[in-house]
Amino acid sequence: MATVSSVLPAIAEGQVKDAASAKMFMSKLMNSLVRAHIEDGRIISGQLWCFDQLRNLILLNGFETRTDQEGQQQHRSLGPLVMVPGKYILKLEATKAASEAAAAAAEAEAAKEQDEADEAK
Repeated sequence: MATVSSVLPAIAEGQVKDAASAKMFMSKLMNSLVRAHIEDGRIISGQLWCFDQLRNLILLNGFETRTDQEGQQQHRSLGPLVMVPGKYILKLEATKAASEAAAAAAEAEAAKEQDEADEAK
């Protein structure tokens, strides 16, 4: 059985080598369900639709989850399109399956680009 570290490249483990690798990985997460943890303790969940260079996210069918002082969670719908400002995002999570698929696709695309560059020489 493969371990997580042998299956996922460094990108998926949070060790981004360069900006191009990070952008490629994030682009492969499009349409995946994600959770954005923000500074005030809320978690905004939804389907990743797009992001920009300032790390602002647009999520489809967003939901907010709050945990009160008693440890109970409160959920509410935020609407069909939700913009989460990047300056407030502490952490972005995707399901393991989505992140593995994105990492594999990003790795394959990077290998293809490298092969094309090698053939051009």
